[in-house]
Amino acid sequence: MNNFFEIKDSTFQAGGKNKINNLSLKIEKEGDIVCLLGPSGIGKTTILRTIAGLEKLPKGEIILKNNTLSSEKKHLDPEKRNIALSFQESSLFPNYTIFKNIMLGVPKNGSKKINIKHIIDLLNIGHILEKFPHQISAGEAQRSSLARSLCSEPDLLLLDEPLSNIDQSFKEEIQVRLKKIVKDLKITTIIVTHDSYEAFYLGDKCGILL
Repeated sequence: MNNFFEIKDSTFQAGGKNKINNLSLKIEKEGDIVCLLGPSGIGKTTILRTIAGLEKLPKGEIILKNNTLSSEKKHLDPEKRNIALSFQESSLFPNYTIFKNIMLGVPKNGSKKINIKHIIDLLNIGHILEKFPHQISAGEAQRSSLARSLCSEPDLLLLDEPLSNIDQSFKEEIQVRLKKIVKDLKITTIIVTHDSYEAFYLGDKCGILL
């Protein structure tokens, strides 16, 4: 049986630092959540950027749905991968409202399995849809970016410290809601975090980077 996603004996490096050697990872079935747990600065974001195609893979192979995305000889462009990457810092367009930012992620020929209103409600951002990014908090911006990624119907969702800017009193509730959305939509997800509680709650499997 083929794995849904696989990293084979790969090296990750960006900008001459944060080098990670001989990383292998398997996600057997669609809809699974894998968390990578490690301290800040170890190279977790570099792994996600490389999977998304924003960095090249020096060694190894990355495979999604039986298609090689990256290897020493091949590099598929990011826009051809159907992978959504939600960064730790806001990547919203400043001149668009939050609603328009979210709608930018919706594919023109989508399957319509995504209920946009349901995602907006679960992430508790319905009250900021007509605002602009500079008018909302860092936590609201992070949830808005997450909503855009979820609405894009990706084959693989990559989340970089997705709850780092969310108020602690609201964080646990958002964890529950995020896991529900991802599981309901059966979106295969890789989450990187330095928060062990977050990793062990959200992940079906967890890997530790040292």
